[in-house]
Amino acid sequence: MKTRFYSTFLISILFCFILPFSLKAQILNDAETKEQVIHALKHIYNFEFKEAEPYQQRIKTRYPAHPVNPLLEAIQTFWQYLPVVENGSAASRYQSYLNQSLDLAEKMKAANKHDTEATFFLLATHSYLAMLESDRGEFMKAGAEAKRTYGYMRKGFKLMEQNPEFYFSTGLYNYYREQYPQDHPVVKPIMFFFQDGNKNLGLKQMETGYQKGIFTKTEAAYYLTYVLIKHENNPLKALSYSTPLYKEYSNNPVYMTRHAEALTLAGRYNEAEPLAQQLAQKKHYVFKTAGEVFIGLILEKAKKNDAAAHTYYQKAVLNKMSEQYTQDYHAMAYCGLARIAERNGQNKQAKDYYQKAQKLAEYSSTIQEIKRALK
Repeated sequence: MKTRFYSTFLISILFCFILPFSLKAQILNDAETKEQVIHALKHIYNFEFKEAEPYQQRIKTRYPAHPVNPLLEAIQTFWQYLPVVENGSAASRYQSYLNQSLDLAEKMKAANKHDTEATFFLLATHSYLAMLESDRGEFMKAGAEAKRTYGYMRKGFKLMEQNPEFYFSTGLYNYYREQYPQDHPVVKPIMFFFQDGNKNLGLKQMETGYQKGIFTKTEAAYYLTYVLIKHENNPLKALSYSTPLYKEYSNNPVYMTRHAEALTLAGRYNEAEPLAQQLAQKKHYVFKTAGEVFIGLILEKAKKNDAAAHTYYQKAVLNKMSEQYTQDYHAMAYCGLARIAERNGQNKQAKDYYQKAQKLAEYSSTIQEIKRALK
């Protein structure tokens, strides 16, 4: 069973998605507090955690018993300790914050079943819990959490023309409703409960969300970059989304990784190399592995230096391999080693490397290369 770094919002509407949309609400109709939330989130996205704290404190002072507070704490913990699932104490705090938000939202809902703000926070919190279980490899639990959000999310399907912010969430649903069961067959039995999707339509809707949305723009840019690289094998188009995302949040290593990846796979090696070098110097194995693979590709493809590329690919495969976070980068490295072995006439060694890559690969481009090679 496989998943990927920040790719598993089967049904995901992040906290800022519906901030402007509720009709009967507290915070969602409080313009000043909404601004505080938006500023806090922007600082969190850019890894400026201390700068986010004053905004969070002002929100707590004004709404001390509101689910927004533990949910913001959860979001900050998620990014500050990424990948949070690998940090035991941080993961416990993260889940605790989500449960607190859930409890407070359920109390709001119990007091007024028509409270749209409570509905939103229930949806947002269950979405994060779904992602947490998916990152843990608990795909059935993730599917169950996703199912809990489904009724809330369906309302957005009919609201796209009224409010363009819903294009992204609807498009993400349409795309991953079809893609997620392909990647994780274990969830297929529960997909019966979900309306069918359409990948092509989903892509178009996400693109519309990026063009027309305000609150959804950041998430739309990230997911379009990811989908276009991994599933659609179109890194050149991915750059139209990764470039503005990286420029706005240059401190975010996840966004840096995706941008460097799009540049490398699109053949823009001169632009990719400085970012790849930065990533390779990171202490965390996720970014270090990605950077080493990108450097290997640059050395192999652009500089035609197989010996140096081999060294970087070997470094990458010797790093910790995580099924959730670096599996495809290891697959890319093994393919690079296979290509170099082929050029050296080491066909048996090349086949062995391709077979290792085959067990790991989920990127469509990598899978296609392996199939061609092993024929």
